[in-house]
Amino acid sequence: MDSYPYKGENCFDPLISQYIGEICRYLLAQPIGEYEKKHKVRIMFGNGLRAEIWKEFVERFNVKIGELYGSTEGTSNLVNVDGKIGACGFLPISPITALVHPVRLVKVDDNGEIIRKPNGLAVPCRPGQTGAMVSTIRHDNPLLVFDGYLNKTETKKKVIQNVFRHGDSAFLTGDILHWDRLGYLYFRLRTGDTFRFKGENVSTTEVEGVLLPLKSIIDAVVYGINIPGIEGSIGMAAIVRNRIEQTPDEEFLHQLSSRLRAALPPYAIPRFIRICSSVDRTGTFKLVKTNLQRLALGNPPSISLDDQQRVFFFDTKIKQYMPLCEDLRQRIDEGKVEQKDLTKIFA
Repeated sequence: MDSYPYKGENCFDPLISQYIGEICRYLLAQPIGEYEKKHKVRIMFGNGLRAEIWKEFVERFNVKIGELYGSTEGTSNLVNVDGKIGACGFLPISPITALVHPVRLVKVDDNGEIIRKPNGLAVPCRPGQTGAMVSTIRHDNPLLVFDGYLNKTETKKKVIQNVFRHGDSAFLTGDILHWDRLGYLYFRLRTGDTFRFKGENVSTTEVEGVLLPLKSIIDAVVYGINIPGIEGSIGMAAIVRNRIEQTPDEEFLHQLSSRLRAALPPYAIPRFIRICSSVDRTGTFKLVKTNLQRLALGNPPSISLDDQQRVFFFDTKIKQYMPLCEDLRQRIDEGKVEQKDLTKIFA
């Protein structure tokens, strides 16, 4: 891979490598190079490779993928060993599985709370259903012990009682997974990565999954913002455009709105778009949304010449993104928007 350690003499010739999903996307955004398949890597293990780019990455760089799921403090993990596109693991469909396997999915409500039966126990998911992943805690098995955090309050949030039988306990991962009818598990979203708009739950992960495969986009983060006078949260996306792309904003946004309208239900389409030069990420390339949520429609306190941010709103009448002028922005922030303008954006 031209942007990877296989250039030149291939002096190390690794057979197994590690990846982070976002790095895979960055590699795909690079021009095709002559060294991309001149390596001896048989398989790459990691997590976060999106299903939308999985096949393209495997074919372009000629590697197998072993997608992992787990956490440092958790009591179990998963791995996809046979390359099933999009899957992060496998849970055998058998009555015995429930008795011996620590990983289970349980049903949750729209707020992410565990749904319980009249007897107080959780409702297990069946194949073909989506639910929260939990992992049994067993104090007689060192591999299934959860020692907790230094913060006892946070520890209590991660442990649920009376899950499958009275008196048991399980580690609550905080992640929603789908269990298909073949037994494969697919990551859907992290609890908290949703917001409610027009009475519907919007998955930020789903919306990002529509935006990120576009070659014209380097980064995209979706989040909900609060608008005075509007119940719930309003969807907004911060987008970093590929500088190689010279398409004017108007044409880019026209293509973007067409893609979003084709792939998402109307309530999930971001009502605002912020085009910027970069978005904050952690050391492991996870998106940081808090600063953008606080900023909402406002302007950053200091903007460099290289970061001329532009904000656009989705006009629901013409189904296109339009520039958000300063006057309208201020009136939205102050809750002084006329009903006709509210209808344009929030209908």
